[in-house]
Amino acid sequence: MCGKVWSVDKMGLWTILLLSVLVSLTRTFDFQGGLMTFRPVKRQSNGTITMSFHYKESYRGQCAHQLSWDCGTGDCGQVTLSEVTDTDQGRWCQSEGHILRSLPSDGPFTLRGTGCCWVSNLNNAMNWTMVTAVDMGIRSDTHRLNKSPLMTIVPTIRMPQNCITRLPLLSHDPDGDQVRCRFEADTSLQHPAFTLNETLCTLQLNKTTSVGVHVYKLVVEDFPAEAITLSYSDGTSSARNPLDPLSQLPLQFAVEIGSPLASCVSGVVRPQFLYPTPIHGDTLYAALGQAFTLTLRAQATDTLIYDFQLSGPYNMTKNSFRNESNGIVQVQVSWTPQESDVFQKVPVCFTAETIESQSEMRCIVVMVERNALLSIDADISCSDSVISITLPKTSMLDVDTSRLFLKDPTCSFTSNQSHIMATLSLSSCGTEMLDNGDYIVFRNEINSAEETSVITRMNLVKIPFTCSYPKIAYVSANFRNHKSDYVFTEAGFGSFSYSFDFYTDNTFQSIIDPSSYPVEVKLLDMIHMGISGHSSLSNIELFVESCKATPDDNSDNPLFYDIIKNGCSLDETLSVSPRGKTEFMFEIETFKFNGDFDEVYISCSVIMCEATSSHSRCREGCVTDPIRRRRRDLNVQTHNHIITQGPLRLERQSSAVLDRSPSVAQSWSYGTLLFVGLFIAAALMLAGVLVYYKKKIKPFERTHLLSS
Repeated sequence: MCGKVWSVDKMGLWTILLLSVLVSLTRTFDFQGGLMTFRPVKRQSNGTITMSFHYKESYRGQCAHQLSWDCGTGDCGQVTLSEVTDTDQGRWCQSEGHILRSLPSDGPFTLRGTGCCWVSNLNNAMNWTMVTAVDMGIRSDTHRLNKSPLMTIVPTIRMPQNCITRLPLLSHDPDGDQVRCRFEADTSLQHPAFTLNETLCTLQLNKTTSVGVHVYKLVVEDFPAEAITLSYSDGTSSARNPLDPLSQLPLQFAVEIGSPLASCVSGVVRPQFLYPTPIHGDTLYAALGQAFTLTLRAQATDTLIYDFQLSGPYNMTKNSFRNESNGIVQVQVSWTPQESDVFQKVPVCFTAETIESQSEMRCIVVMVERNALLSIDADISCSDSVISITLPKTSMLDVDTSRLFLKDPTCSFTSNQSHIMATLSLSSCGTEMLDNGDYIVFRNEINSAEETSVITRMNLVKIPFTCSYPKIAYVSANFRNHKSDYVFTEAGFGSFSYSFDFYTDNTFQSIIDPSSYPVEVKLLDMIHMGISGHSSLSNIELFVESCKATPDDNSDNPLFYDIIKNGCSLDETLSVSPRGKTEFMFEIETFKFNGDFDEVYISCSVIMCEATSSHSRCREGCVTDPIRRRRRDLNVQTHNHIITQGPLRLERQSSAVLDRSPSVAQSWSYGTLLFVGLFIAAALMLAGVLVYYKKKIKPFERTHLLSS
């Protein structure tokens, strides 16, 4: 009897063990991605180095803690601390792991993380391998060990099948390096419906693809802005140029393509973030031991926002979930930085969630200071086209105000005995225009000049400021294609501005009404433009160093056509009308760009100089060999400033259709039709011959402009 009972208990035990194994195996098939970053902590007196590694792993449902990191190549030292904590949990889970390693030297090495198994996916991905490459040579530019780019990503990424959707990944580097993202070798072939902008680290769904989960395996790298040298403790060194990566990080994640939505418009079924939600790429500030709060606010009018995904430090929490009217939901996020966070840049990403879809993913960086930032009573005035900022000198007693600049370092400040001031247009001095849902936000910041030496004895300043305009009112009342005056402030010249306008004719007396932009034109018509400089100083003159055309208002577009370059006219139809010292009036034949472009913008680089100086760029005029250009005194001229105007839009030509009644059409004989066909064929052949010879004589046709 007892033996029989023992047999049943044994069978039950084996059944329980088997079920446990099956459950465990089932849970391994829910991996949704992982990543790793690193930073140096301290170089010890005995030559060893303490490195900190942070990694994240995401799962559908419960966390499994499967990631382990083994030494791949080189000397990886010893692990002195290893801990892992679950962060955001719900229908998903993300864990944050922290590893400290004591390294015997600063030689390069790699760590490898392997495991199984991916969530069920269309790419047949099963196992994963992630490699982190670390190089700890001392940089010649910062004289410090290299830090990796910052990364994080929410646990679950969802995109509707029928909507073009962008996934901007966080691409911030603490050393100021250029961050680029690329697919692991050959994995890009698995995603024909997606494109990856490697420079911006943005993944985009461009066309319909299969519903289901798609797995992405990326490599994130940082590249120095200029050639540098990495020096090692054994006396060796390694040269790195802007094409050589300093470190390599793994970033792997899954994208779930969902069923088509009834509307792709943000704010309807797909949630849209609203003000005051931070904008993607923002840098915010927190202080040791003080609560840092973040407001996330989103809207979806035709469905319910039930949660916000959050990927940040493990002790960051969501609270105060509040429903407003018209599908608007708001949540407060809070976090209190600890001692280990001081002087660190902490990445945070978030999305708003509905059953059907997901908002865009936004990522920010939180900079942790030991003390709260200096509070400055700045007076900011926001008008329709200009931002004015005034700061009292009494609140900046320990700051060298002569070394303050805006985001565009060529823009500086004026001052009097009590205040420093700057006035800038909404499109100058590096001001960014951002869409924050229900508001248009114009953002800039005040910075102190960067020191190039190893030490500094001045207090560093970073004061971000914004002007926010309600989108409905602003767009309807003020947001036009026509660019308003460009206002700048520079030492020695004070505040000055440029206006750039199109004119109705070659008398340059009547400006085309800004409300009528875009300006409708026809090919080969003459367009009349004028640039004017405005300043309270009388002894100045304007110089237009370059002008180029682009198919949009991005003056750095790789598709462009040079009209003026280095002060020299490059277009054979350009005609300049003499005017005063601060006016430049010119005209040119209308053209278009090859391809599907029907708009043209004109961007010019302009300079203001002292009129009596013989050592300014204005005096040099056309320079055919810019390499041999002589050094000029910046005290007698301003920096180059880019101003843009447009667009010029080609008038759409209506096609005349000849409507013949059936009786007339039938009266045409076959002989007539044959004659017409032969005539057209002969005309086309003759036209082809003429075009061939015309190209041999004049290889550049103005009505079909291509990139320089």
